[in-house]
This record gives sequence, C-alpha cells and structure tokens, in this order.
Amino acid sequence: MMENRVTESEELSKAIWHYVGVAVLWISLLFTGLALERLGLTSHYLTSIIPSEVGQLRAANVEHEDKQRRVMDENQRLKGLIGREQACQDALNICQGEKKKLEGHATGGR
Repeated sequence: MMENRVTESEELSKAIWHYVGVAVLWISLLFTGLALERLGLTSHYLTSIIPSEVGQLRAANVEHEDKQRRVMDENQRLKGLIGREQACQDALNICQGEKKKLEGHATGGR
C-alpha cells in the first residue's frame, strides 16, 4: 500500500510539473512574440496588441526625411536667388561704373 501512495504522489507531481511546464512554455512563447513584434521582426500580426517600436521609428524617419528634403530644396532655391541677386549687383556696379565714365567723358569733353 505504501508503494501505491508513493506512485500516486509521483503521478500527481508529474501532472503538476507537466502543467507548470506547459504554462511556462506558452508564456515564454507569448513574450517572445511580443518582443519580436516590438522589434519589428514579424509581419505585424500582433500590432493590435502592442505597437511596434520599429514601425513608429520608421514613420518618424520618413517624416524627418521629408522635412529635410524640403529644407534642402528651400536652401537650393535661396542659393539660386542669392546667386541671381549677386549677378544683378555685379551688373549694376558695372553699369554705374560705365555711367560714371560716360559722365566723366561728357563733362571732360565740354
């Protein structure tokens, strides 16, 4: 009879450890899936449960790249305007110099 109790006790212990092991396995699979989703390494299966960090960072990166592109385009436009302004200033200086020469010749020729 004593052996039978030990056997029942062992069976009960095995059954409990079986359920504990299965529960630990499912919990670790769940946490692994959540970690993979947060890292953006899945096909967004779990997106409704927890948002993906990588997805948010990619969206922010795209937004910043757009802003940077707009700033660079504006800088190019301003450089073009500054170049045209400098060319106009140079042309004005040349014209003013020529005007002074002509006025000098006109007053000197009288």
